[in-house]
Amino acid sequence: MKLFFWGLVAVACCYAAYGAMMSAYQWFQIHGVVDEVLHPRNLRELATASDIKRRIVRDATTVGVPLDEREVDVVAGKGVLAIRVAWTFPMLVYQGESVLAIPLSVKKEHQVGAGRAYRPPDAALASAMSFCTRARSSALGATCTNRSQARTAPATSFFVS
Repeated sequence: MKLFFWGLVAVACCYAAYGAMMSAYQWFQIHGVVDEVLHPRNLRELATASDIKRRIVRDATTVGVPLDEREVDVVAGKGVLAIRVAWTFPMLVYQGESVLAIPLSVKKEHQVGAGRAYRPPDAALASAMSFCTRARSSALGATCTNRSQARTAPATSFFVS
């Protein structure tokens, strides 16, 4: 009987860990969807708050998180676009109804008057990788980098055949 009890405890702990990991996965997916919708090129395509709401619901369904339109709230007012997505991850389902669910939400505010979402006012001269890497020289004297090739000269490989 003791073994059966501890077996149930182990299964319950594993199921709780599974639920926590799946809810975290869903939160990161929805957070990414909202960030993608707030990207400047996407905001230019979406004219109204209802268009933004439909795009969030469509993209969330695409990444595997089923959302209803009533779970997404988009409010546009005085230069600020406020997005709130609130949904639940069902842990226990009995006869099609959720008995135990984990509530999740993502809230974002975006300044709409500036025309840029996350970019600085001046153009970036290199990718983020250029700040994290440093140049290395090969035996042939050519400089090899992991920097953005748009702003630097093309590099040769260390492994010349």
